[in-house]
Parts: sequence; structure tokens; C-alpha cells
Amino acid sequence: MLELSQIQSNILREYRHGTAPAFVHFIFLRFGDATDARALIKTLHPMVTSCADVDEGVHSVLNIGLAYPAVEMFGHGGDARALNERDDEATGTIEAFKCGMRARAVKILGDDEDSDPEHWEEPYAKGRLHAVLCLNAHTREKIKTNLDLVGAALKKYPSIERVRDEAAADFGGERAGTEHFGFADGIAQPSVLDAGEPNYAGSGTPGKRRGWEPVKTGEFVLGHLDESGQVQFRSEFFKDGSFMVFRKLQQHVGRFREYVSEMAARKGVDPELVSAKMVGRWKSGAPLMLSPKKDDAKLAADLDRNNDFRYEDDREGKRCPIGSHIRRNNPREDPTGPGTIQTSKHRIIRRSTPYGTRLPDDAADDGEDRGVLFVVINADIARQFEFVQQNWVNSVLSSTALTLPADRDPLIGRQRGGDEAGKFLIPTAKRGTRPIVAWGLPRFVTTRGGEYFLLPSLDTLHHIGQNTRPPVDPEGCDASDGSSHTEPAAEAQPPPEPVEPESLPEPTAATTETIPAAEAAPTAEAAPTAEAAPTAETTPTTEATPADSASTEVE
Repeated sequence: MLELSQIQSNILREYRHGTAPAFVHFIFLRFGDATDARALIKTLHPMVTSCADVDEGVHSVLNIGLAYPAVEMFGHGGDARALNERDDEATGTIEAFKCGMRARAVKILGDDEDSDPEHWEEPYAKGRLHAVLCLNAHTREKIKTNLDLVGAALKKYPSIERVRDEAAADFGGERAGTEHFGFADGIAQPSVLDAGEPNYAGSGTPGKRRGWEPVKTGEFVLGHLDESGQVQFRSEFFKDGSFMVFRKLQQHVGRFREYVSEMAARKGVDPELVSAKMVGRWKSGAPLMLSPKKDDAKLAADLDRNNDFRYEDDREGKRCPIGSHIRRNNPREDPTGPGTIQTSKHRIIRRSTPYGTRLPDDAADDGEDRGVLFVVINADIARQFEFVQQNWVNSVLSSTALTLPADRDPLIGRQRGGDEAGKFLIPTAKRGTRPIVAWGLPRFVTTRGGEYFLLPSLDTLHHIGQNTRPPVDPEGCDASDGSSHTEPAAEAQPPPEPVEPESLPEPTAATTETIPAAEAAPTAEAAPTAEAAPTAETTPTTEATPADSASTEVE
């Protein structure tokens, strides 16, 4: 069983539609002094929220994420390695974590043109971050209180630089739970084995007799069995942690509305239908597979029905287009796609909160910056997030039922101009009626920055703060010297060595001061070689045929 008191809360709790926090705040840090950095973590440790804390009813959260330069600064860089022959698959995520998002953005994530890291906001554009503090709460007053406490702690450690803050908030009212394009968000989150959360129909892996099985724990929590039957990162330093992907994604709302309206007028159909076909759901969240002709708010509100569908009876995409956003990002058992076994190894948990003011309906684009602060939780960055982004979002769709040049994810895909201008096919169920082809898709989402972080367990954070090492499990892989493996080659320049001061200062009173706590199965078949995690040299594979969770991640 999982030790929920050891797992930071953002990994497994409180981001389903209707339960997501109203206010979210990220504080990004650079460390100049390992002693100060350890002291900060020791000070904040009593405030860090576990899954068990959320289950007990706390209404605010603090989580701590560490980028690889911080892990290395604390002397644990050597723990980030494949430990024995059963951990081969871990090498992909090790490389991703060590190199960081910026180094992998263009080749793997498709962040080119306006999304190229050269155009990212600071501090994402240059150098590496060390840490992120993730705060969320259900009231403005509570998040302000915790921000004040964290801010006071940061002021005590002059070598720690607070390089950027990012704030986001739910729209509230009738728009609660939606993102800037107007769609309900956070619907289709994976059900995780032993996570202690409801296993809603459709949230897991398609099972026999139309049932659903929860996704293996190790897909999201390190140190536990995953869908391949492996336990990655058996080092106690990583156990009960997870990897967090942070992306700041700007949404071009005016552009999206204009394109949908223009395409609908040209084809003589309802704009709401065009946008629903692009996403795979109506704006309420009702899926096209269950309600193909009109929106159904009652269906959308039913957590046991709104995700309980498969694609086996829709081989031609007449209900839900094969290239739609949700079908690409979680193909389920799609007979035109990669299949259930492969799909189960590429699931991600999504955490999205809109930033910026909402553009009123029918209003012209006002030029303001708006979008989502998008977070992914996964145990293998390369095999999960990066694979979905590279192979299902940005690769040209290749299906047994359809091949359409330049058919990428219509909502978040890397669309280009000229001969590579994006296209999207909307089949029709009416006999004798030609399908609708949406031509010249522009980019509706631009990446503004991001990074990869480790969310360590509460025990690991404690040992970092105390400058001690987690105990070695004599039966685990910590006892191995790892000599059977070499470090994977980095695809880009490795992060610079952290700069240590010439002499470490003696501990001060601030070093030990703390802030009061916030309120109170069978082994899966190994993945086929062709479906392995991408590297910088990997080109999209034909196995990557769609499709329910990726960037603005409407689901």
C-alpha cells in the first residue's frame, strides 16, 4: 500500500473537475548556497502537504519541487541513474531530468518558431532553475497567508534568489472549472491503483467485459510497480516521489474563436460543433462519443458516465474525429490507434489552472496575455509526457483508417505555414455527405517557458534539510553499485556545475527556525522496442497513433 503521508499532495490529489483549487501560485528559485538552500527546505518542511493531509481536510497546499541542479547541489546527483538491469527504461527520464526542458524543447516537444526557447520568458529562457514552491488554496485569503509565510522565510536566506512568480486562478461562477477556450477542464484524470481515490468508469485502462482497471501506481509514484512490471528509481532518495512537468502556455483565444467561426460559416455548420469536434467534447465536458449531436450538461456533470466510453464502435471517427484532441492524447483501446497495452504506458496526470483575465464572449482580441499554467505528474518524463507530446500531439496522424498530411492535434499541436499548414478532418455520419476538412490551422497555443522538477517524498525533504542521507534498503537496489550501466549521453550541454561558496557559513538561528504547519497485480508485458521513450535523435514513430490529455489539456 502507498504511504500517502509521504507523497506530496499535488501528485495524487485535488485536481479533478469540480475539486481543483481556486488559486494557484508558483515561486521559482535559484540557489546560490547549499547551506541556505537546505535551511530553507528545513524551515518549510512542516508546511509541506501530503496526500494524507488533503484527505484529512486541509484547505491549502505547499509542495516543493527540485530541478536536477538542486539534486546535484545536495549531493544526490549519483542517485539519478539506472540502478540495475530492470531499470533500463529509467534512463530516458534520467536524461530528460538532467538536461531540463529547455534542452529538449525543440527536438522533442515541438517548441519551435514562436514557442522556441529563444522566445521564452525569463528565467525559463536562460540558465537552469533550482526549485519551485507550489502553493494552492480554495480561498484568496488562505493563499495570501501562506505566501506571506513563505516570503518571510525566503528573506532569511540572502543567497536564494526568487526569480519569478506565476499566479493563476479559476474563473469562478458559471465559468468555474473551464479554461480560456471555454471548455470544462480536468475531467479525464487516470485512476491510480491504491491511491485511495474513486475509480470512476473510463478513468483507468480498458479491461475485459467493458470494465476499467486502475493504472499501476508506478506510472505516477516512484518506487512502485508500473505498467511494464518494473520498479523505477528504487533509490530511497526517489521513493514515493514523482516528476513534475511545468509549462506556461499562452492561449490565443481571439485567433481560436475567429478560426472556428470562419470554418463553421464556410461549411454551413454550428461553430459549437466545429470546436467540439476539434476537442472531442462539448464545452460542458460531455463527450461526443456519448452525445454526438448536442451538448448535454447533465451527462457532463455525471462523474460515472462522462468518461465511460471507448472508440471501438467509431473506427471512422464519425462521432469523435480520429485526430481530435482527446482521442490523440488518450487513445484508450482505439482500434485505429496504438492499442490498450501501449496506451496504458503513456498516461499522465494533468494540473491546469488559467492565468490572465477571461476574454468576454464575442469580444475582439485585446492583446492581453492569457493561458494556462500547466503541470504534468508522471514517473517517467520521457515515456509519458514527452512521448505524448512528440508522438501523439505533434506527429502527423497515421492510422489504419485515415492518413491526412499535416494532421496534428488541432488544439495544441505544432501547426506550421505553407505546405505544412495544419489540417483537420471532420467525418460526417450522413450518407452522401462529404467530410469537412478544416484547412490552414494556425497555432492556438504558444509555449512561454517551463522546466522539469522532482517532487520528493516528505522523508527525502527531511533528509535534505538535515543534510543526512535516506537509509539504504538492504533488499533494494540502493545496495547495487550500478556498475552494469553507464550514464546516458546528454542531448544538449549539461547543466553547469552549481557554484559553491569558498567557505560555508556557520548555521544561524534562521537555519533551524520553522514555520507553523498549515491547517490542519500480475506483471505487465514489457513495452515493445519501437514504443520506447524518445530521445533527442528520435523521429516520430508510426506506432504513435493517437489520443485524452496534453497541453491546455482540455479533458
